[in-house]
Amino acid sequence: MNLRPFLLAGLLVGAACGGNAKGRSTDAAIAAFSAPADTHKVDLGAVKTGLPPAVNDLFVAPPKAPRLRIANIPDAPDALMEAVQREEGISRFCYQEFGQKSDSKLVGAVALVVVVDVGKIWSARVGADDWSSKAGTAVNACLVEKAPQAWKLLPGAKVAPGRYVVQLRFRPT
Repeated sequence: MNLRPFLLAGLLVGAACGGNAKGRSTDAAIAAFSAPADTHKVDLGAVKTGLPPAVNDLFVAPPKAPRLRIANIPDAPDALMEAVQREEGISRFCYQEFGQKSDSKLVGAVALVVVVDVGKIWSARVGADDWSSKAGTAVNACLVEKAPQAWKLLPGAKVAPGRYVVQLRFRPT
């Protein structure tokens, strides 16, 4: 058997692994053959590149959706909207249970006409809606049924008797 190829391979591996007979460490041996560090300061702003100019990649919100308008009926006053926001769980319930279970990507808006009298919300009906699918009609029915029961005006809330438009928008989270 010829051992010369094995001996030659062993010598090459030993030389590559930093085996040195003089007792210097491998790092010292590498440093002895390294080029000196360039320590002068460079203004990196003055460096010219061939890269294209930067693109503004900041997020820009989509334009605000137009409000659903119902002729001759004013938007809900602040005290009424506070009741809607305070009990927003009923709106979310109607959207998730009756809308998203049929269409998980359902998005839309509904404008409810709410009748207020003697400090109480008496009824709600859909004045206008804009849904991405027919699943929105079930959300509308739920809101008409449950919103007047859930939305309660605070005692002393300043809401004149009349009809008001409550705008609701829905999208998946």
